[in-house]
Amino acid sequence: MSDVGPVRLRSELAKRLDVEIAACAAVPTRCAVLQAQRAILWLRHGHEVEARNELGRLQARALVHPNVELAAWLHLAEGLRAYFRAFGGSARDRVRRAHVMASEAGLTSLRSLCDAWLAQMAFVGRDIEGVVAHAGAVLAGPVDHASAFRLASAVGMAWDRAQQRAMAAGWYAWGRRAAVTEGDAAGISALIYNQAHMLVLHIRHADFAGEVGAMSAALLGVDSIGNFDGAVGGSARADLTPLLRAQLLTVEGDFTAAAALLETHLPDAVAAGLARVGGSLLADLAWCWANTGQGQRARALADQAAVEVLAEDSPRCDLEERAALHARLAQVYARLHEAGLAARQAEAATEAWARDAAQRRDWADRLAAAGLVSPPT
Repeated sequence: MSDVGPVRLRSELAKRLDVEIAACAAVPTRCAVLQAQRAILWLRHGHEVEARNELGRLQARALVHPNVELAAWLHLAEGLRAYFRAFGGSARDRVRRAHVMASEAGLTSLRSLCDAWLAQMAFVGRDIEGVVAHAGAVLAGPVDHASAFRLASAVGMAWDRAQQRAMAAGWYAWGRRAAVTEGDAAGISALIYNQAHMLVLHIRHADFAGEVGAMSAALLGVDSIGNFDGAVGGSARADLTPLLRAQLLTVEGDFTAAAALLETHLPDAVAAGLARVGGSLLADLAWCWANTGQGQRARALADQAAVEVLAEDSPRCDLEERAALHARLAQVYARLHEAGLAARQAEAATEAWARDAAQRRDWADRLAAAGLVSPPT
């Protein structure tokens, strides 16, 4: 049995777990469950190596001393490991397995937490049916703070996606109160990031529509993510924050700074699972190059992005990203005096924006019909 791990976090939740682990050394199974929970917290703060080592040790223990609760927590941990690495389908499969085991074993709190994470993963996969179903499952019973902040993030972002920011704000506030009460610094950081991410999407959308956004406030919000993450001991995907800043700088017209951020951070982000949104960021980079005298590179990258978007044809593809990609490519080709290509991309963007608007209305209708207008009081 290991002592308190090597990771030191400025988090009341982390301190509480360390104390509880030290206090239950005489009850090995309970201690192992708490260590699995602590490893999940390490993952959420971005300490993947330490978490992986701890989870490997716990997996070995679980084979020698089988226990359903420990196995369920380990499945959740491995699912979140996969999620933070690549946001892929394997993450959802592992969390579903944890959910089934928690349900069968009567582990109500763990089952609720799994539903909350599955709602988040459904949002990422643009699966509004999944968001609604898992949100309903969480809210059907008592909601603890850990489940509340995660569910609030998923439902808040879904309302944001539907362009109902007032509805989203109520859910974000509910989640923030839960994370603060829990002493969960990683939860607060995630909420800050997710709100900033959705704000950036709104600003990009407004820019393509020819509207002026609140750029200075948005940039300050993005900077605050990194500042907070550094203060509490890191976050799971700190590499994403520079990409948010790059998108805002692109809108602002600071093409040199935006290109530097995209060139540095985009390759790793795409390799780590952001391929579905990487296309529009490639188009942003091409736009930056087109505006900094690198026309040949811009044309080559625009042509690549125009081909990559053809893969985004699933019913749950990210329509906003697809529309943004076409709209940006239209600008790139126009700047490069390719009128025919620019017109083709502009037409594709118009069609994609119309489909995006229809999807937003559908999301708002589904969320309202499911009784998710406001969080529990």
